[in-house]
Amino acid sequence: MGTAEAHSFGAAGETVAPISARTGDTAAVAGRTGSGAQTDADDEICQEVERETFIPVTRFAIMERLTRSAAWPAGDAETARRFFQFLAAWRHQSYTERLLRLKEAYMPFSPDRDTVRATKYDPSDLKRMQRRLIKLVRCLLERANYRRIDKEMLDQIFTEDSAFGLDLEVDLSEFEEALLYFRGAGSKTIHQRHWKTLFLRSEASEIPTYQRLFLLLKLKPAETRITEIMQEEGCEAKKAAKLLKRHRRMLPEEVSSDFVYLKLFKKIPRADVQMLFPNTRVQFRPFDKVKLVLTAGGGTVASVASTVSKVLVAVNPIKAAFALIGLVGVVFRQVMKFFNQRNQYMMVLAQNLYFHNLADNRGVLTLLSDRAEEEDIKEEMLLYALLAKEPLMEEELGEAQLAIEQYLEHEFGVTIEFDLLDALGRLKADGVIIKGEDGTLRAMNPAEGCDHIDAMWDEYLNTADFFNSSEEAQQAA
Repeated sequence: MGTAEAHSFGAAGETVAPISARTGDTAAVAGRTGSGAQTDADDEICQEVERETFIPVTRFAIMERLTRSAAWPAGDAETARRFFQFLAAWRHQSYTERLLRLKEAYMPFSPDRDTVRATKYDPSDLKRMQRRLIKLVRCLLERANYRRIDKEMLDQIFTEDSAFGLDLEVDLSEFEEALLYFRGAGSKTIHQRHWKTLFLRSEASEIPTYQRLFLLLKLKPAETRITEIMQEEGCEAKKAAKLLKRHRRMLPEEVSSDFVYLKLFKKIPRADVQMLFPNTRVQFRPFDKVKLVLTAGGGTVASVASTVSKVLVAVNPIKAAFALIGLVGVVFRQVMKFFNQRNQYMMVLAQNLYFHNLADNRGVLTLLSDRAEEEDIKEEMLLYALLAKEPLMEEELGEAQLAIEQYLEHEFGVTIEFDLLDALGRLKADGVIIKGEDGTLRAMNPAEGCDHIDAMWDEYLNTADFFNSSEEAQQAA
């Protein structure tokens, strides 16, 4: 391939910038792509990069652009559209099977189960099934182009000021499993009154947000946590049990360490991730503490002083009693100010969780599966449209990745890091992209591709066992 060449995706005259900038950059591509690269996916997903692999464009918009009549030889545009529809249907059935396996794996740990549990599990079996579930969930998140929030990132987030004026505290030692993933890091504008302006006017400020935030939680068993508290506090089991009860007093009674809880949220301010944990404790901010001390404390002291003076000079015991009753009323009113402030905090917390929640538990799995399927289809259409028109050598994959990234920026104004190796692996596994003996990667033309997927469907329908699950899945039922 010459260094002056460029790949054309769109209509005539619409080309991407020359792709020679990454000639031979295959190693660099492999080092920064996602699950398609044969590297440690966990380490890969934890890295913070400026660009995400998530493509914020619908598959329908991409297919519309890729199948313009001027972008293909005469008559091939309609066939290409038909091929993309075949490919999407084929990918959908694979995700249907994947989702079924995932739901079966989740069944023993689902808090929303409404069927009879027919099997009791040994602790060792539950541990093995739990590890399998976590592995499947992580794989699905990576396929959906989510990135993991690791412990270091979470510690940093916990030090940031809340966008809603809440001071939150979370004890992560309560959880046996706590996984957080995000997709789509952005920002939003909020208007707040600030002490610098004496709270006379609101000022606009930008706060970082996560467009999508996934949370997986599993509490530690009480016995495990009591043992840890005994070691940490150097106390007896009875006292450790009391401390554990105090730590978990905010949790509903039905929350159990037997379950794995899955949550999916939208548009969550980065600094308010703490509010998503079930054991979040709302604390008073320093400003609120000062305000309450000055108002409630000052008023109470003045009232006490006034009441004492009245009692001392009072001759009539009835007047003294009324003075004391008035003091009790003042103290009660000031105490209620503390509780009202706390209730206001809890209301803000509840409102934001209510309007930002997308799905829970099994619903999370279904939604994530749909998003992962969407990402795979978009990636495969883009890579196929390139290779169907111009075969590439393996060492030119870096050029192909740059061409697709530039195309997306040119056509839709989005800047991403295209997950080329992931899409390439799937298309090669399905036989749509073929590697020649000389290392050339060639995609079937649209007509060949349609016939090929049609044949794959015939074989699948003749051999698939739609009702028999794995032995482990049957046990989970």
